[in-house]
Amino acid sequence: MRTWIKTLITIMALGFASPAFAAGDHYVGAGLGAFSLSNGVNRDTVFGGYMILGHHFNEYFSAEIRLGGTASSGDGDAIAPQPKQRMDFVAHYIKPQIALTEELTAYALGGFAVVHGSYQAPAGAKQSKTRISYAFGAGFNYQVSDDYSIDAEVTHMLGKPDNSAATINTNYRGLEANSYTAAIKYHF
Repeated sequence: MRTWIKTLITIMALGFASPAFAAGDHYVGAGLGAFSLSNGVNRDTVFGGYMILGHHFNEYFSAEIRLGGTASSGDGDAIAPQPKQRMDFVAHYIKPQIALTEELTAYALGGFAVVHGSYQAPAGAKQSKTRISYAFGAGFNYQVSDDYSIDAEVTHMLGKPDNSAATINTNYRGLEANSYTAAIKYHF
């Protein structure tokens, strides 16, 4: 198992054991959607998803950890092979929120992400880079019942990766991503 996955599991276990985590509303969920990946030279939109572990501290503030990844881009074009790129990530967000109605809440996301991006040119060697940088977003949450809610959101992870056409095949510097996703959450 990768070291960062072991670290994440340890942090989550310690968080569940702390007395501060015991107060409030916990939730878990899963999100799916489109991820627009850019390496600075080209941009591809791929399918991706994530798991959510979150906690509502009060009606105005939550925190989340997300673990996710995307499919590989560049597959399926046999006539003109395309570069392949994909990403895995762990994002940590604080989540200020405000109720618009009893069921609908608007929220913002701010925090950081650990992103592992990979790139492979046609007939080239696979390269990868792990970066830590900012992550932010905004969305809406609709409370379907006491136990379930649905989110629709847009997020951004990382800044310009600073790759160029001349250096991407020898000195890959990572990806940036915009995501457009929907998620379902279970509150307990």
